[in-house]
Amino acid sequence: MRLDCDTSIAEGYKSEAQKSRVLSEAWFLSNGYCLACDCDKLTATRANTKATDFVCPSCRQSYELKASHNRLGRTLVDGAYGPLMNRILDGSAPTLMVLERNDKWKIENLTAIHHLFLTPNVIAQRKPLSSTARRAGWVGCNIRLDQIALDARISVVGQGLPCEPRLVRSAFRRFDGLKEIAPSARGWTTLTLRIIRSLNQQEFSLSEVYAKENSFAALYPENNNIHAKVRQQLQVLRDLGYLEFCGQGFYRLLI
Repeated sequence: MRLDCDTSIAEGYKSEAQKSRVLSEAWFLSNGYCLACDCDKLTATRANTKATDFVCPSCRQSYELKASHNRLGRTLVDGAYGPLMNRILDGSAPTLMVLERNDKWKIENLTAIHHLFLTPNVIAQRKPLSSTARRAGWVGCNIRLDQIALDARISVVGQGLPCEPRLVRSAFRRFDGLKEIAPSARGWTTLTLRIIRSLNQQEFSLSEVYAKENSFAALYPENNNIHAKVRQQLQVLRDLGYLEFCGQGFYRLLI
């Protein structure tokens, strides 16, 4: 995997945004590979394809590329709200590939945000563009990375070094079990996993998760029985093989 971009291909562009798009997409097309299967090449989609830039020709897993000069923050600016939300709800959300580079267009980090962690509760709708804007009424969105479990982040390139594809794919596929949960319900499961991770311990008690009730209520204010929902989600995570029930209200993380 090459970790530098061929800047000559963007010499005809004046806009920095266009240069960034052309260079990042060309690099990813040459160096990207599918995380969901063993296919080592991806295909670029047609221009203006909604919420997808690349697709695996073998398993059809889709990817959306985001290039940045900055480190990942609390939110990630994305495109149109409606198309992404539709993709999430019909189970075809893309895996986000966040590319970070330096001033010389050397790739420093490439992080995958697993598509199964993109749920309705982590997509924030932006205000429509004003009536004077070129695309008046257009509605974009932000992806709330701070509301997504860190398990969703899979390093493909880290600190200027490529990660072993076999290990990257293994990390990606360990969450295949989440496919069994409907996208509309999966937000509770991934939120519960995120809150368990925030405890910073492999073994934890039910009461420790209950103590995070406000974090659940912040995203699901309409639910009036958080404790029952938490117990349900712990059982879901156990059935998926991500948790072990140790008895007497104690659990152990297995991932």
